Amino acid sequence: MPVEVVLLRAAQEALTNVRKHSGAATATVRLNVAGAVASLEVVDDGVGFDPDAVVNGFGLTAMRSRVAQVGGSVSVHSGSTGTVVRVAVPR
Repeated sequence: MPVEVVLLRAAQEALTNVRKHSGAATATVRLNVAGAVASLEVVDDGVGFDPDAVVNGFGLTAMRSRVAQVGGSVSVHSGSTGTVVRVAVPR
């Protein structure tokens, strides 16, 4: 799967999660391309969640799977002041 598609799908999934679950007032999407790495960051100011908890959805699981297929990584940090999803993929 091309890297561009992986980044697009990751952004879509992260923003869908913001809309459905976070209760956020704002969300920011940043795309950075530097050298051999493209990175995506989606930040919201919502209620947060436990990223290690088992959930009944496939969104983050599918995101991690797609990103892994192109040799990238996903990190999720969340707390009471919001969530940060970072995706890094080789170009």
